[in-house]
Amino acid sequence: MSSLSRALAAAAVLAAWGCQVEWGGGQISLENPAPPPDTTATAAVELEPEQIPLPIEPHLYAVRLDGSGTARVVPIAGLAIDEDGLELDEIAIPDDEDPSFRARYDSVFLAAGTDLDLLARGGRIGSLILGDVAREGISGCPSVGTGRALLLPGQDVPAYAFAVPKGTSGVGAPARIAPVESTSSMGVAGPVLAERLIGGDRAFLARIQSLTPVELIGDTLAGMAATWMIADSLAPGPPGQQAVSLFFMARFEPTRGFIPVWEEVRRYSDAGNKEAIEFLDWIRIGSERLDIVRRYDASSVRLASSVTADGEDREISWIEPPECATLARLAR
Repeated sequence: MSSLSRALAAAAVLAAWGCQVEWGGGQISLENPAPPPDTTATAAVELEPEQIPLPIEPHLYAVRLDGSGTARVVPIAGLAIDEDGLELDEIAIPDDEDPSFRARYDSVFLAAGTDLDLLARGGRIGSLILGDVAREGISGCPSVGTGRALLLPGQDVPAYAFAVPKGTSGVGAPARIAPVESTSSMGVAGPVLAERLIGGDRAFLARIQSLTPVELIGDTLAGMAATWMIADSLAPGPPGQQAVSLFFMARFEPTRGFIPVWEEVRRYSDAGNKEAIEFLDWIRIGSERLDIVRRYDASSVRLASSVTADGEDREISWIEPPECATLARLAR
């Protein structure tokens, strides 16, 4: 190969790398014709937050009603339903990790026009049609929405109810559901049960704070749910010394009287340990029963629930995060 041929071959190789070549006293600048890689798009993709997937399970909603049918509504838990039964899952809104999550979540679970089954007192009392989203979003908690309750004529309207997607509860068509009436025997049996369940030499100091007649599945006679306290009350304020709270649910058996089926006793020495429980309502999801209660501590009132099938032991199995305080947000 001649010297000229060798020089041209070298120049061709170097051209691919974008170099300057000296040849025969002259200088030739050789540039790679391929455009430089575009790093802008890659950087933009890397900087964009990853979208967190939305939950796919149906949700349970708490609803505040007024006499005109206007409602405020907020999702409070996911309903995990499988062969092992029902569990309530916490709902978290990751605003910091994914700024788009709340808007996407609201567009699915608080979408205007969504038709929900409205539940109270163990049955279905009507339907709830969702409206606008108020977006009173506390960081980490679902937004508050609005709605319109469609109830049967003559239905007694509770202050609070609950809602699930249509068909989720399995309770069928709406029906008029009247409050369960209290009986004189509840007033007689209540103090006796309270002293026995609290125990100790101070049990006689317990004072009733709340009593609600309740229906228990399979019973024809009303049971009761009651809250008794020593040196404290359900009102705001610090407890007294050596305070005690008792919550119990009891069924009525004609031959034995009231038999406790769920009790929660708490003993606390200061406001930081306070925990008192008050019955709110119960609903049915398939074969499962959700008894929903208010849980009072030193600074907030939170929703909590016991999920049981008929005959199972009852205990609090779900409680909402303290920052969400659903009842207070619905009351605003």
